[in-house]
Amino acid sequence: MLTSLTSIDRRQAYKERNPKRTWAVYASKDARKRALKKGVPHSITAAYILSIMTDTCPIYGTEFKWMGNGGIQPTSPSLDRIDPAKGYVEGNVVIISSKANNIKSAYKAADLYKVADWLYEIENKG
Repeated sequence: MLTSLTSIDRRQAYKERNPKRTWAVYASKDARKRALKKGVPHSITAAYILSIMTDTCPIYGTEFKWMGNGGIQPTSPSLDRIDPAKGYVEGNVVIISSKANNIKSAYKAADLYKVADWLYEIENKG
């Protein structure tokens, strides 16, 4: 017996077959909302996001998990503004892991260097 798929089932099947494209579409829409809220420029499209997409985080080298149960995981891709004031424009966004983006958003480089220098000293003591 053949059963027909509902439109919800078809959409879910498409998302599962095209996880990167689906993520790019949602990332572009979400970036537009954040740009409006923050008052920064937004001109990127899903096509642009797809053009800069990689399979791994450029910081950690971990493979991205494109689809999940809706929850954000440390290995989930995240759209990052290199210079937050410039907004979501070509040349100012990269895709990094959620873990890397959370760290980058929470701390300044000087803070991270202080912690890294301290850890380096402790790990390399006598």
